[in-house]
Amino acid sequence: MSDEQIAILLASILGDGEITKCYPYDRRINNSYREHFSMGQLSYRQWKHRKLPDLLYLRGNNLVSRSIPLMTKLFPHFYPNNKKHIPFELLDGVHHPAFLLTLYLDDGSLLLSKRFNHRKKEIQFTPHIALYLQAFSKQQLEQLAIFLCERFAVNVRISGTPSGTGYYLKTTKVTDTFQILDLLHPYLLELPAFSYKLDWKTRLTSEIEHYKSTHPDYTVRVSIPARPYSNDEIASLIEWKLRGVTDREIACRLNRTYWSVVYKWRDVKNREA
Repeated sequence: MSDEQIAILLASILGDGEITKCYPYDRRINNSYREHFSMGQLSYRQWKHRKLPDLLYLRGNNLVSRSIPLMTKLFPHFYPNNKKHIPFELLDGVHHPAFLLTLYLDDGSLLLSKRFNHRKKEIQFTPHIALYLQAFSKQQLEQLAIFLCERFAVNVRISGTPSGTGYYLKTTKVTDTFQILDLLHPYLLELPAFSYKLDWKTRLTSEIEHYKSTHPDYTVRVSIPARPYSNDEIASLIEWKLRGVTDREIACRLNRTYWSVVYKWRDVKNREA
């Protein structure tokens, strides 16, 4: 299996999937994989099937594997004491961003907290990413947060919830949210139906259209990363934009997120106007 395939499989088992257990008197010799889904998620499961064609196949609204030795070997790592567990010893070799992508699409959401300023007639959006991996303990989620930071340079933190084991992971800074979206954005071409999760421009446009009908006189503003731009950075931004350098390339040069550059350029143009 390739690095991408391993990343997708391991994240799927942690997320929506499960390894089915062989019970006494079961005629099967080996365990198998199963992932139940709603038909609205079909394109995503078809994508998993395309990525792992020799392992997973679709059966109705389930993505499954045959009973194979691989699943039998994986079972005790993921289910010690018959309870789902994060096997960090297996994640040690995972470096492909498809791991984070799969966790996010299986159990994550792009959240928008909203603050209304009725005096100024403004609505401020602050985007967050949540990973609802609520089957795992606080300690395991804290370990996973460290793993994601060390492996993919993204930051998520523990947050409380009344469901599951009481905890999940989420970004607390706008910079961290855009860092994840930038990392996963290349997969938008493969998963266009998930633009509402992977493409900030699509999600923002949808929200603006909604509030145009409910609050037609209000202006929408988006929280931007707190790290200010230096005068030299602003000068470079202006120079590169005039030369036709893309926003994504500018983001790489300035070591900032794509959306940070987009919003900063908008601010610069507004000031010049």
